[in-house]
Amino acid sequence: MILRNIADFAPPGIECGTGLALQDETGRHIFCLAGVKYQGPPGELFYAGIGGHLERGEDWLSCIHRETKEEIGIDLEVISSPVTWHVPQNNRVQNVNVIDYPRPFALYEMVYPLGLPKAGQLYFIVIYQALLPAKPLIFSKDEVGALIGLTTKQVISGINRKPSLEELKNEGTSIIEGDTRLDMQTRVYPIGTALALAHIFRADKAC
Repeated sequence: MILRNIADFAPPGIECGTGLALQDETGRHIFCLAGVKYQGPPGELFYAGIGGHLERGEDWLSCIHRETKEEIGIDLEVISSPVTWHVPQNNRVQNVNVIDYPRPFALYEMVYPLGLPKAGQLYFIVIYQALLPAKPLIFSKDEVGALIGLTTKQVISGINRKPSLEELKNEGTSIIEGDTRLDMQTRVYPIGTALALAHIFRADKAC
């Protein structure tokens, strides 16, 4: 199989960024609930992986370290993944070989969903793996409203449902850090890294 660079998978002329497949010591997958700057449909919030846009002159690893410190106040060690998944626009998940190290967990061609300012536009995300090494701190509620931890089953089910925070709480999910006064009837849905992981976990389970 031909080895390629991460950048070889990025469609030309589009936005690029990084995301984090982050787990805590219990194995839960940690995601950010959207902060107040993000306006979605009434009564709904999206959740996504920690991460953000690649800045001019920045490489992928520098980006994920910067974004992590900005969003949850800690740095962490990126884990080189034994496999790299590629999730193109059609969501047909496949394994690819890349020469970059540490090896990313996934490469995702995200299409901004309806209801967001960039709806329909493409965004290429390089997703790295890491473990949560310490208690996170949210500095900007504009960017991150709260952190939630989901099981693999809950991550996968996000493809087909918009559960309320109350429903997730009843399934054992808790708000790890952030605004605990959130309306528990708010319905949540995945975008970006969270949606990529849902497709990957579902495909991996089917193999």
